[in-house]
Order: sequence, then structure tokens, then C-alpha cells
Amino acid sequence: MSFQIGKKVGRHVSLAIILILAVFMLAGCQGTDRLPMVSIESKDPSLTNPQPLENQDSLRVGISSVLSPRETLENYQSLADYLQKKIGRPVELIQRQSYKEINDLVRDNGVDVAFICSGAYVSGKQENLMLLAVPEVNGKSTYQSYIIVNSNSRFQTFQDLKGQVFGFTDPISFSGTIAPSYMVTQLNSRPTDFFKRVVYTYSHDNSIKAVLDNVVSAAGVDSLVYQYSVAKDPSLAKKIRIIAESPEVGSPPVVVNKNIDSHLKAALLEALLQMDNDSVGKMALKALLYDRFVMPNEAAYGPIQSMVNANSAIDQKK
Repeated sequence: MSFQIGKKVGRHVSLAIILILAVFMLAGCQGTDRLPMVSIESKDPSLTNPQPLENQDSLRVGISSVLSPRETLENYQSLADYLQKKIGRPVELIQRQSYKEINDLVRDNGVDVAFICSGAYVSGKQENLMLLAVPEVNGKSTYQSYIIVNSNSRFQTFQDLKGQVFGFTDPISFSGTIAPSYMVTQLNSRPTDFFKRVVYTYSHDNSIKAVLDNVVSAAGVDSLVYQYSVAKDPSLAKKIRIIAESPEVGSPPVVVNKNIDSHLKAALLEALLQMDNDSVGKMALKALLYDRFVMPNEAAYGPIQSMVNANSAIDQKK
């Protein structure tokens, strides 16, 4: 009985071996034209002429709320469409209320690229933030802080604001906080001593509205946002007066983490610098009221650091 079982098992094993050999032989007879070609050459895009990075995760784009959240998202949607076309990835716009939160996302690789405020860059450049590009408007890649008041008010100079309620935007905003604080520093005072009270609006259009509604006596706003707002509503130019201006500094930049993949960095830079030569890119630039993006100048942000240092120094003296 056991001998018969052994013979059956042996026949099954032999048959299995024959079948396996037949499969390999048939595969070989089919030729190589039906088999996938595998290359060991690198498929990384060229650094000098980056190609779209297909089949990757979504491109995460951080945007600071320079304008109120809804308006910011609307303005950047065309930019998202353009980057998706050029980079070859679906684009995810990521917004936060404060500039520091966006800085943290860049530092921790929570976003791939971010559009931030100049003050936020100076605040975060020691935490792995690196300049990528800057917008150019009317032939300039600089901007300034405007100190605005209601046209119906009596205030004519910055000194007239002593004892008044002042509107800051974000704690690390250049135009909304750092520059106005520096103007107070130049008067040998501090904002908490010079003003009756300060309030944070967390967007420049909110600051403009606060001035119009007399919620605050004055506010510091981004000159680019002011120009954007007046372009949308020309009547604002008669309702608001500019009583002081800061020196010009580098425009709000596009930044990345210093450790970003070099190919993605090259692709992003190429996409931004070529926006004004692309139909979709031109639409995105128009929505933001930018002419184009250009290479950044690190030195243009030096005056902001000097203001931050001066503000800190007087805080330590008081």
C-alpha cells in the first residue's frame, strides 16, 4: 500500500516539474517584444531644464493670510492652477491665520513652498527658510509700510498718533507691525507706551476696514495690498490718507526649506520665473497684481533686521 502511494506522489512531483519547465519555455518563445523594458539610467529631471514631476504626491503650497482668508484663497487659485500645469502634481493650498504658523510648516516640511511676508522671512531664516523668488510690481521688487488713517480724522503725522488705538496686522509682519513699531522706537518709546492700545487684525484688508470703521485710529499696511485694494475700489483713495511711509525693503518672498530636493527647487524656480511667458501664468500674475517673479536679493531684507534689532534694544532698556 505504502509503495503504491509513493509511486503516485512521485508521478505528481514529476508532472509538476514538467509543467514549470513548460511555462518557462513558453515565456522564452514569446520573445522580448511583450516584456517590459527596464532602464537603470536615472530619470531625475535636469537641474538646468526641469521637467514636470509626474506621479508624485501633491505639491503643498503655504500661503500667508496677507488678505482675509477667503480673498487670499481666491487670489491664489490661479497660481495653483499654473503650478499644477508646470510641476505636474495636484496642488494643495494650505493657509494659516498667523505668519509664524506658515514659517513652522516650511521649517518642518509641512509645505513644499510658501508665499510669506518679508518680516516672516527675516524672523524665520534662521530656521531653515531660504529665499526662492520675489514678485516684481511696476519694475520694482521692493515695497514699504504705509501708515494709514481715516481721511476724516485730524491726524497728519505719525507723532499725532500718540495716545491713540493702533492696528497691527501680525506680530512678525514687516509692514503691519515691525515698521510701525520702529517708527515708535525712533521717538524713543515703545508701542505699549506710545499708543493707548494696540489690536491685531491678522490681515491687511482687515486693517484697512478697521481704519474706515474707526475701530482703530491708524494702522500699518502693506503698500502692495493698499495698491491692490485701491485698484479694486478706487473710492478708497479718498477715504484713507497715508501719513507716513517706511523705507523700501525686499518684497514679500517665496521661500522653501533649505533641505528641499534640488530637482523640485529647480522646477519651482523655473515655473515662477517663466510665469509671465505663459497664458495661465499671466492670469495668475494678474490676480495677484504682479508683473512677474524675479530672483531675490538677500541684502534687500537687511533693513528689516536692523529695525527688529532696534525695536528689541529699546524694549530691553525700558
